Amino acid sequence: MARAAATKWFRLRVACALGVLVLVAFELAGHQGWLVILLQALLIVGIIVTSALDVRDLRRRRAPAPGPPSE
Repeated sequence: MARAAATKWFRLRVACALGVLVLVAFELAGHQGWLVILLQALLIVGIIVTSALDVRDLRRRRAPAPGPPSE
């Protein structure tokens, strides 16, 4: 079975997700503050941005080559 190639931004997205989980655990331990919430928000935005970049890259890879259609 062929292994699927990881997308370009996958590792950064995983790092952001792990960071959010660590901050959630930190917050549940009773350390609530605006800095923790700000960092979580930035990491969540990072997940969204890297997802959008991966979708854009995948669409570019699947785009047909320019030229007349083959019949």
